[in-house]
Amino acid sequence: MFNFSPRGALICAVLPIGLLASGCSGIGQAGFHNVVAGNWPAAKEDFTEDYTNHPEHPIAVFNMGATYHHDGDVDKADTMFSEAVERGKGYMPDKSLEPIDAGPTVADYACARLHRDNRLDPNCGDRIAIETPPAPPPAPVAQAAPEPAPAVEAEATTVPPKQDRN
Repeated sequence: MFNFSPRGALICAVLPIGLLASGCSGIGQAGFHNVVAGNWPAAKEDFTEDYTNHPEHPIAVFNMGATYHHDGDVDKADTMFSEAVERGKGYMPDKSLEPIDAGPTVADYACARLHRDNRLDPNCGDRIAIETPPAPPPAPVAQAAPEPAPAVEAEATTVPPKQDRN
């Protein structure tokens, strides 16, 4: 009736395990679970490894930005978020810790983070960032010469005569 071959049995046993492992070991997955668990040092290590191995991947770039932001380096984080905007257009991750109203793509997440930091990016559709050239540095203000201190008047050295009470 059924003819089982050892090769077929091996494929049926190994293939589901391989698919399960590949689904759980995607870029950002280990760090995602560490963030959910509240273990930022381990998440940072995972995100750094992902970025080192896949510097072009939008999730790896975004997660590095999130790591820098968590560590307080907002300028470096915003640089990474700007890069994630470029790379993450149309890329919809399976899971995210970003708010639902941020949008469905990595680019939307990165734009939301940039806007929370009061940063504009032309790739986010911020027309003011496209149309407005950077402001020139302010001109130095001319300082008026300080007024000299008023001269101290000499006090009288004579004592006025006493008045009689009567």
